[in-house]
Amino acid sequence: TVKKLVESGVCTSKEAGDSVREIMSGSANPVLTSSFLTALSLDKCTPDIVSAVADSMRSYSLPCKPELKNGEDLLDIVGTGGDGFDTFNVSTTAGIVVAGAGLKVLKHGNRSNASKCGSADILEAMGANLQVNGDQACKVMEKCGFCFLFAQKFHPSMKHVAGVRRALGVRTVFNILGPLTNPARPTVQLTGVYSKKLGPLYANVLKNSGMRRAIVVHSYEGLDEISPAGPTYAWLVEDGKISEKTISPKDFGLPIHALSTVAGKEPEKNKQTLLDVLGGKKGPHADFVLLNAATALWLAGKGKDFKEATDIARESISSGRAKAVLEGYIKWSNEFKDSKKTKSAGNILDTIAAHRTKVIKELSEKVPLPKLQLASPVTPVLARIEMGKMGRGKIPDIVALMAEIKRASPSTGNINANVNVVEQALLYADAGASVISVLTEPKWFKGTIDDLRAVKGAVMKLENPPAVLLKDFVVNEYQILQARYNGADLVLLIVAILPLEKLKYLINVSRSLGMEPLVEVAQEAEVKTALEAGAKFIGINNRDLKTFKVDMSRTDRLIQSIPKSVTVAALSGIKTRSDSEHYVSVGCKAILVGTTLMKAKDPKAKAAELIAGEEKKVRGVKRKHA
Repeated sequence: TVKKLVESGVCTSKEAGDSVREIMSGSANPVLTSSFLTALSLDKCTPDIVSAVADSMRSYSLPCKPELKNGEDLLDIVGTGGDGFDTFNVSTTAGIVVAGAGLKVLKHGNRSNASKCGSADILEAMGANLQVNGDQACKVMEKCGFCFLFAQKFHPSMKHVAGVRRALGVRTVFNILGPLTNPARPTVQLTGVYSKKLGPLYANVLKNSGMRRAIVVHSYEGLDEISPAGPTYAWLVEDGKISEKTISPKDFGLPIHALSTVAGKEPEKNKQTLLDVLGGKKGPHADFVLLNAATALWLAGKGKDFKEATDIARESISSGRAKAVLEGYIKWSNEFKDSKKTKSAGNILDTIAAHRTKVIKELSEKVPLPKLQLASPVTPVLARIEMGKMGRGKIPDIVALMAEIKRASPSTGNINANVNVVEQALLYADAGASVISVLTEPKWFKGTIDDLRAVKGAVMKLENPPAVLLKDFVVNEYQILQARYNGADLVLLIVAILPLEKLKYLINVSRSLGMEPLVEVAQEAEVKTALEAGAKFIGINNRDLKTFKVDMSRTDRLIQSIPKSVTVAALSGIKTRSDSEHYVSVGCKAILVGTTLMKAKDPKAKAAELIAGEEKKVRGVKRKHA
């Protein structure tokens, strides 16, 4: 792509997107990265190229997947920055006012590069916790209507290009991507740009993204906000079309104010200005906020015109609701800061994933894996599940059993700390298990990779051995290679901790070794991600690993979005025969049972109770086609 850009001056959107994926993965040569960014100057950035590059960058972002009701909008108010005007933090304040009017706002932003105070700087000065993850941000928003998504937190892969950008010292395509890469994917967005030339470009990119409604603005003076000083160019995106217009304060019933009256200052001073505005103080700053908040409200259908939307924004302030949003955001974001609750429950999935990332990195540097030709043959899991349902006698089992070996868990503590994993595995195999899942995470689940190797060594001697699943928090390919070397037939990949492109990559690594991975989901958005990544075997986890709560109806809901060609397993909380029968009735081909079997006095008898077939056919609701 770099060579083509240099020689011909052009590249396709796919080539640009693939190049940025390589950069985001950390595998790109810094010299080539520099050449690519220099060659792909902003004048060569067509809407299709910017769309592809933004999608590639967002595919490596940390997930943030708010669950919206039908017809409900998610808003963002954001600017590119770099306009040369150091103004008050109007987009941040406007977002809070919009949330006070009853809308949901997940604002994407960063620290300031050029001005005295960026959105992250002022919110940090307010006492907010900027380090919330995607799940936490959604919870904060549900409680108060607003949360901030700190770009440095949500785009960790940008570290791979940071040094090159600093060395170049000029604007590149990455300077215009911020407002286009909100990981929460808002449905309505007010976006300011530092150059009029960027207006049509941004409008087309937002149109390409499928956003319901958006407006791109650039003032006559060059501001990347709606200006209080005079007219502002605007490009409106709605119904798949773009229209250009000019808007000014008089359209909102507001007076003109010179830009000097809304100048920005240091974080502590801007903080006081924000508090004054939300406290009801009138003047240039308040009108500046009303202009931008009203535009966002109007975009979301609040108000038939700008003046009515301005009244709604003004009432959000005068009623105290906007101030309550800010106070709620500060309070609830800090609920996830260094608290025992965070470490023990609310953030356990991310905590374990971060820990495993560090441990595996250190291990891979110290212990390179031997060649994989030494590994045992793979037992194909999907075929084994179909075979398992045939049962051990004349009557087929009602569902394939995935029986789990685990000594402990974060939610339960010790379960069966002294279990003999080989004896347990052979009991499971004798009971008709199609898959034996082995927890190998040592800190929270007390497992080891040696457990998996011992289990595989024992069951591979059987006539029809069950497949062996490495159940861990897989964050890189080393764990997959390690699993295969030690005999695993499949690995677990958890969508909640893997960006889309990383998930695709790890699925491909697994398949290259002959293993079809089990891809775990727990939300509708995660189902979409799993399917987009090409998953053929999906496990629906009924337990929320962030709260430990079990919702047995989750499988019922999510399976309706999964094509019948994909094999589905129900995971967690399965205790009784009626649970098994229910999951068969909604279309599951397998169930994963762990704690119930690990605590059973007679695991073989318990397994028979859960899956053994009967003369009478199980009846129930049939799974729909997705």
